[in-house]
Amino acid sequence: MTASKSLPARPSLESLRKQAKKLARDIAAGDAGAIARARAHLPKVDLPLTQRHAQFVIAREYGFAGWQDLTAEVSTRLGRGLEWAVTQARRVIHDNDVERLEQLLAEYPALLSWKDDDDDRGLLGMATSAFGDAGDAQREQWFTRGACAAFLIDAGAVVMPAVAEDLLRSRARGLLDLFERKGLLPRTLKFRAALGDRDGVRAALDENGNDLKTVHEAFVAACHFGHEDVATFLLDRSIALDPELGRHIDEHTDRVSFIKAFATSGFTQVVELGLWKAFVMEQLRRTLQGGDVTAFVSGLQREPWLLGDAHVAFQAGFIEDASFQQDRGAFIGALLDLDPSCTTWSSCRTATSR
Repeated sequence: MTASKSLPARPSLESLRKQAKKLARDIAAGDAGAIARARAHLPKVDLPLTQRHAQFVIAREYGFAGWQDLTAEVSTRLGRGLEWAVTQARRVIHDNDVERLEQLLAEYPALLSWKDDDDDRGLLGMATSAFGDAGDAQREQWFTRGACAAFLIDAGAVVMPAVAEDLLRSRARGLLDLFERKGLLPRTLKFRAALGDRDGVRAALDENGNDLKTVHEAFVAACHFGHEDVATFLLDRSIALDPELGRHIDEHTDRVSFIKAFATSGFTQVVELGLWKAFVMEQLRRTLQGGDVTAFVSGLQREPWLLGDAHVAFQAGFIEDASFQQDRGAFIGALLDLDPSCTTWSSCRTATSR
């Protein structure tokens, strides 16, 4: 390809953009020379030129196949590679600046498929990951960048599986709905439950409704997103698979209270322990928050399995939490009086460091 222009050693991308804009303006004004330049590279394109076509002509005049190749060469000459662009993208997404993000992607289209080796989430993960609970509209606006997420999806950003999982953990309702509208959510049981999609839940149960852990995950997802009707339906399925769970609930609480207790409970704990044990642990943590030592002791006496070797981490974590709060020394004493497996401070420290 013969170039009619020579790119300087340290080119300016802004200058090249201005050249493209000027070319488009001159063509719109009927400038014969500008029209001839466009026809040399785009003989069949209707005039006046769009900005994208004007940029293509400028790139061709400098001897490049297209605008992306031209901007890549500019970045190379300026020492600005993909790593630099990722750093810029973090700042732009933090500011929720869609216009600047669009410019950055035009210069570095490889950003759409870039992923961090550490977290495997890519640019879309930057926009959707929340550092806290995004369970209401205001908190979701604080912790996530919805406008940038929508733009990245439309631009063709690669959607890593971890990104959708993060939406469940953070309870980002707006983003969950966005992903569903764009057809990006798996049609698995827990995602159908998080959406409150009762028909989808029924269909998923028909495929995988006998796996207790899968049903438990979906139950928690429904609780997290406030879909009590779906949660009730999934709790019934859990009890059908595990009748002992139903007996525990009927003996010690009621189903409405049981569902509400899982509004913010973690997924990992439920998968590892099952619904009843996770519920008991959460209730005991709440006695600490409320300062009710009597309820704490009676709870442990009723559920003595919590004092065994398998739950040293819980015991040690409880002691640690109590030690950081004022006027909670009685809880530590009450726990130690029950002779838990975590009987020494050294074993407690070992457990909490795991």
